[in-house]
Amino acid sequence: MSPATFVPNAIILCYSILLDFMRVACAPFLRAVGRSSGWDLEMRQKLPSPVRDFRGKRVVWLHAASLGEAKLLIKFHAMLRQRHDEDLYLVTATTRGGVAYLEKNRQSAFCAIGFQPIDTISLVTRIVDHYCVRRLWLIETEIWPSMLRVCVRRRIPVGIVNGRIEPGSFRWYRKLKWIVTPLLKQVDLVLAQSDEYAARFIELGVGKDAIHVVGNIKGHIRIERPQKKEWLAVRRGLNIDDEAFVVTAGCMHSGEGAVLRAFFSGMERRGYPCRLIVVPRYVAEAVPLIDEIGGNVVRLDEARTSRRWEICVIEKTGILDDMYKAADAAIVGGTFMDIGGHNVWDAACFAIPVFFGPYHHTQRESCVLLQQAGVGFSAADGGELADRMYEVVKECPMRFLEDQGRFIEATNRTRSIVEPLLP
Repeated sequence: MSPATFVPNAIILCYSILLDFMRVACAPFLRAVGRSSGWDLEMRQKLPSPVRDFRGKRVVWLHAASLGEAKLLIKFHAMLRQRHDEDLYLVTATTRGGVAYLEKNRQSAFCAIGFQPIDTISLVTRIVDHYCVRRLWLIETEIWPSMLRVCVRRRIPVGIVNGRIEPGSFRWYRKLKWIVTPLLKQVDLVLAQSDEYAARFIELGVGKDAIHVVGNIKGHIRIERPQKKEWLAVRRGLNIDDEAFVVTAGCMHSGEGAVLRAFFSGMERRGYPCRLIVVPRYVAEAVPLIDEIGGNVVRLDEARTSRRWEICVIEKTGILDDMYKAADAAIVGGTFMDIGGHNVWDAACFAIPVFFGPYHHTQRESCVLLQQAGVGFSAADGGELADRMYEVVKECPMRFLEDQGRFIEATNRTRSIVEPLLP
């Protein structure tokens, strides 16, 4: 083994041994901290829970980080199933929200669901051996040293889906390039979101032949209005009249509430009031958001109520898709403060106009694509947001419908780009 390989492997081994020592020697302390902090450390030391018999089958491991990547995992799984309908899938996520989403949206081909293990060689090896894993797919950029090292040593192919490396992460990876490069050299396929991201992967060691720029796979989706019965069910559960104009503000952060109040007041001044559904990015941000919005805001812990309301904040995870289904327009959070934005495709897939603020750099390519198609719209603040939405839905609705029709046709046609690249 050459020094260029020996040293990184030795460091990863030491890192793994240290994590193993800490999880054993500090078990009581870590158990208490894990419960209070939501780290779920006990679950991360267990095998993912089996949900069907996997013996005699080829098992593929799909791993996502949080809720957004878990949603993409479900979509990517559907692509894999079209090519390999006999395979079974071990699916894991890093966060509680991601695991909960995978459990709620369990597919017939899932053989196990659970948390990402603590990144030690022993825990990853136990999972790989128990489920006889034959391939690993990482959603976006989940680079875990022990996980990759185990797969490399077992000759298990590794692929990265919807690959992206943001500038901040890239700076860190470059500093640790002598550790990262030997691992990424073994990745056999990267489906990158852009040429810029592809270039970063190449600089970090991924072979040029292994990289394909396919755009953001979150956009490789079927765009269509929900079935009327689904639309009615959600609206009636929330006590919304069929004719009401409904706006869902999804993944909102504390600090963005004042924007929503200015938007809501602006729509009222224009004589086109709305029913505003606010879904916080994190449940803990609900109370600050309510304070920032001000006025008569109804606070709900379920997506059901018999109360009359104009603005509601729903403190529940896993409901965002249904709230977008019920909406006539969407506002995507994390874009009115310097966070970078959240997945605009969660809303766009329901064929409604999607609005976002000026801080959408992590969703830049998707937002540009929606804007160019005439189905996505940017606004600097709450007042401009009301102006743009009123223009789109009240003054020029036919223009949006025509643009949306062309966009649906083009987008649904590109869903097959990725499938031929999959091994």
